[in-house]
Amino acid sequence: MRIGLFTDSYHPASNGVVVIVDATRRFLEELGHEVFVFAPDGGVVHGKLPDDPNIIRLPALQYDLQFSLFFPPALLARIKALHLDIIQFFTPAQVGLIAVLAARLTDTVMVGKHSTDTYEFSQDYRAMMVSYVICGPMAPIFVKMSPERIKALTKLYFSPHSRKNTEKWSQRLIAGLMAMLYASCDAVVAGSQKSGSQLTKFADRVGEKLNLYVIPDGVDSLPPPAPGAVQEFRHKWGIEPDDEVVVNFGRLAEEKNQPLLIKMMATLIQERPQAKLLLAGDYVFRDKLEQMAAQSPAADRIVFSGRYERTDLSTICAVSSVFAFPSMKDTQGIVLNEAAGCGLPLVMCDKGVNDVFKDGVNGLQARNDPADFATKVAQLLGDDETRARFGERSKELATQYSGIGQTEKLAAMYSDLLSKRQMKTED
Repeated sequence: MRIGLFTDSYHPASNGVVVIVDATRRFLEELGHEVFVFAPDGGVVHGKLPDDPNIIRLPALQYDLQFSLFFPPALLARIKALHLDIIQFFTPAQVGLIAVLAARLTDTVMVGKHSTDTYEFSQDYRAMMVSYVICGPMAPIFVKMSPERIKALTKLYFSPHSRKNTEKWSQRLIAGLMAMLYASCDAVVAGSQKSGSQLTKFADRVGEKLNLYVIPDGVDSLPPPAPGAVQEFRHKWGIEPDDEVVVNFGRLAEEKNQPLLIKMMATLIQERPQAKLLLAGDYVFRDKLEQMAAQSPAADRIVFSGRYERTDLSTICAVSSVFAFPSMKDTQGIVLNEAAGCGLPLVMCDKGVNDVFKDGVNGLQARNDPADFATKVAQLLGDDETRARFGERSKELATQYSGIGQTEKLAAMYSDLLSKRQMKTED
């Protein structure tokens, strides 16, 4: 099959969407398919990026969800010339909407991937909320409109807000628009049961039906640390052999709920004085987190090690005892697969976000509360036998979601959708 993957966020950005797009491309190519990635170029900061004949870069102000400037007619002609069998988008922003339009105009099988919880993220990123409010009236360009959809869209914009409903008007609008967009796809893929349930709820509210598949993304195990890498990391960041390191790696962003971990440390060090919090990663929220950490009673037990390469993760995990995942807004949490694959027990708040976590098997479920989270972490730090057993089970669970195995499921779905489209055309 010839497959087009459309994303509004790509290299040189570093986030979960980029990881998923790269992995999807790599494993589909291993299965013998030809894959093209459509993504923003480097923008005004990075400019021209390295050439790859299978990556079609689109002019943009920035490479990460920021105002693409491409000319749709020229791009649509280029897409048509590729004779794609499958078009899949990962982000319902500008590049994603071009994917939807291209699929409609070329009668190509269209798949939506729910990679980002736009409904929740819109409360942390105002620009995202504003863009949906502005783009809503343009829905007829991308989505086939029926009288029922026109009525539902009008109601989303103009129905009065009830004080009994804590949901914001903008969230209600985003949920409805997302449901219409995904219902227009031949299939929509959710990475977790949590995301699938959320999308079904959104669709039910506006009278839409989704052809929903829950296919978690697979993550292959990481290579072991390079010789001397663990000792070098410990020395660089002041991590002593007897430190009990609680690690969180990934983007340092407001929606990731990392302040919970900083607040947790004030309680944790009272029971586990050797506990140390390692926050590995970078992004726009880092400064605020560092300010918060500086004011904490556990300030000298909190380390920010900055941006890392994925190849560094095995080293980061090797110095750590527990992986802490406080986020309540992830659609899947690929970092959980990575941490589990490295043999770390998990402590997390969100239920149903990733099947690599089993409460009481390879980790502990905590409430979204610093004190309770600290209790669960302390429980693992204080029990070497349980921590080791949970770590082994983490490895076992992670291997059930290999990259090639999960991509085979995705490719099988593509093939089934394509066969149904061909049969429909013949009829």
